[in-house]
Amino acid sequence: MRVLVTGGAGFIGSHLVAALAARGDAVRVLDNLSSGREANLAGLPVELIRGDVRDLETVQRVMAGCELVFHQAALVSVPRSIGEPVLNHEVNVNGTFNVFEAARQAGVRRVVYASSAAVYGDQPALPAGEADVVRPMTPYAAAKWMGEGYAAVYNQRYATEFVGLRYFNVYGPRQDPSSPYSGVLSIFCRAAMAGDGVTIYGDGLQTRDFVFVRDVVAANLAAAAMAWCG
Repeated sequence: MRVLVTGGAGFIGSHLVAALAARGDAVRVLDNLSSGREANLAGLPVELIRGDVRDLETVQRVMAGCELVFHQAALVSVPRSIGEPVLNHEVNVNGTFNVFEAARQAGVRRVVYASSAAVYGDQPALPAGEADVVRPMTPYAAAKWMGEGYAAVYNQRYATEFVGLRYFNVYGPRQDPSSPYSGVLSIFCRAAMAGDGVTIYGDGLQTRDFVFVRDVVAANLAAAAMAWCG
């Protein structure tokens, strides 16, 4: 099967690419390498195309011949989305729309895309569930919610199927603790390995849900293979 993975050189995307290649899929990766690394794909039999999801013509070109798409490309920093809301919108809203529209035009069977638990905002009761009212509180969360909205409309109107996964805090190998996009676990692990202390802000009563990157990959593969229920 010919598969496209946007953001496939990144932390999550590269693990997904490795799993797809291991099962024998012909994998094409679209990544602008702004945060992804070619080294993450070293030794994998994949086609890497350096390009940006904000460029519709590029997305249309790499989409040709693909049956399945995993859309992982995003600007994932919440603080940066607050500081640069226009860039956040261009990448996370316009870029996602470009992927959805190019997939529709190309007759792709299904698109599995990365949404985020950020759409829940501050919930009055935990754990949060799919039936809870979303409360986006940042430009990043709003952009992910817009992507879900477009997916819902495209599911109603067109033949291509769209499945969104609301990632929580993903951790695992290839997560760079020096990156501004890095999660707290990789930062804490680096500090522990160096014998340094860790800083916890606030009253220390914060809670986070963590999910291992290979479990996220398994969820993506399951979402791609499941029977369609609309």
